[in-house]
Amino acid sequence: MRRLTGVVGVAVSLALALSSCGDGNSSNGSGSGDKSEIIAIAADPLDYINPLNENGSPGIQVAMAVFAPLVTTDPNTGKLQNVMADSITPDKTSQTWTIKLKPGNTFQNGQALTAKDYVDSWNMTAQGSNAWKNNGFFSKVDGYDALNPPTPDGATPKPTSVKTLSGLKQVDDLTFTVKLKVPFSQFGLTLQYLGLAPLPEEVRKNPDAYKRKPIGNGPYKLAADWNAGDDIKLAKWDGYKGPNAPEAQSITYRFIANADTAYNEFLAGNVDFVDVPPTKVKTFKSDAPDGWVTAVSSGANYLVIPAWDARYKNPKLRHAFSMAIDRKAFADLVGLSDPAKGLIAPDIDGYRDNACKYCDYDPAKAKQLLQEAGGFSDPVMISYNTTSATGQIFAEAIGNMLRQNLGLTVKYAGKAGSEITTLADTRKLDGLRFGGWGHDYPSIEDYLTPMFKSNGDANFAGYNNPALDAVLAKGDAEPDQEKAIKIYQQAEDIALEDMPLIPLYTKSNAYLHSAKIEPRVSKYVGVSALYATFK
Repeated sequence: MRRLTGVVGVAVSLALALSSCGDGNSSNGSGSGDKSEIIAIAADPLDYINPLNENGSPGIQVAMAVFAPLVTTDPNTGKLQNVMADSITPDKTSQTWTIKLKPGNTFQNGQALTAKDYVDSWNMTAQGSNAWKNNGFFSKVDGYDALNPPTPDGATPKPTSVKTLSGLKQVDDLTFTVKLKVPFSQFGLTLQYLGLAPLPEEVRKNPDAYKRKPIGNGPYKLAADWNAGDDIKLAKWDGYKGPNAPEAQSITYRFIANADTAYNEFLAGNVDFVDVPPTKVKTFKSDAPDGWVTAVSSGANYLVIPAWDARYKNPKLRHAFSMAIDRKAFADLVGLSDPAKGLIAPDIDGYRDNACKYCDYDPAKAKQLLQEAGGFSDPVMISYNTTSATGQIFAEAIGNMLRQNLGLTVKYAGKAGSEITTLADTRKLDGLRFGGWGHDYPSIEDYLTPMFKSNGDANFAGYNNPALDAVLAKGDAEPDQEKAIKIYQQAEDIALEDMPLIPLYTKSNAYLHSAKIEPRVSKYVGVSALYATFK
């Protein structure tokens, strides 16, 4: 599950590891005996469902039910498992990959699922002028640059005469090849990312007409007309032939902007599953003593510094900000959290304890670094998400540390999370904001390329360092996984030295579930209400 910017203290990752759980005997629920469930999502209602144009947590949660990936991580073994793919085969250099689809799969409109659907859908996403959010995923494919000409920072590329990636080739109805610019040993692992799901031909012809009428290839289809602000009602689709089909016959996703309100809806018996918001981490076990689950998140949370703002360009200034933050106190305030010690989630291969030498709390050293950086006379602006009950509290906690330990003037700006993201993406946001990341596939590379590569599709800070790009490319080309991890760690070291993102904390997430369901819990792919079993 991907980025969540402008927000702090909210779950951003699907990859979770079990920590503990209640016995599941809560009396809450939306009914008994039927295999239906209502899942609350604490976010503004979606405007559309299109996994190729979505890298935010709420939209991907729904898309997971409607669309199926090429491969997935097996929840029982942790090994890569084919879903729509029959085989994925690299050449000797890991630069050209052959993807063969299983026969007999269709979309929910009856159209056969073919290699052409993937090739055409990926080409649409790679076309920079479409401004689809998962465009950056295709930056490693031959021909990407022709579809994405140099563009001023924050602007959308203009349409090009070239409309297809030269590295994508359809071989036959069920086979296509992907030639990358350079070898990339992690590519097969990346194909479980839902942002690569195909769109059927009728949707590709007019995507806007299907914004609220998605036609997927996954286990659920739209069960009722969906208008802006409505619950999203899904019904099990009998045409799904992939592995690990969910048990529920119907699922309703209910969007509730305020996380505390969503939590209270669960306590009132109106929903079957909800994330525990930061305001309730001290009380959820007593609020629902028999219906809770906690899990360690494979996510990381940061303070984002705008690399496009010259006032923040001195690394010593960023180091000073980092060392002025008491991470233990802040993690205690967030709840179910631990101080971050690097840019990588602790359960990912390649994580190093205390990788970040500027993450120790040392106000005296922070003051010294600020002086060496020439000081900072302007007010520091911190933006926070007004739809989060704790957004202002957390912003002020960080602001107070900067004020008290560095003598800075701090101001705050409360905005909707979507507005913060838009302002940052267009380089118009003043000052700092919070950001979070949860991987799309379990690799240290996925904590580095999206956020720190110069054209990364979740480069929150607008950061650009050719030296880091070169190290990432070297890691990508290394077929030996252990050697590749060592190289990726070098890239992490560069990012920590430049520090466009200040690591803050890693956290456990907590969830409440009704008595009629038992969420699936896997140390490999996490806690899922979508794949709950019914009692």
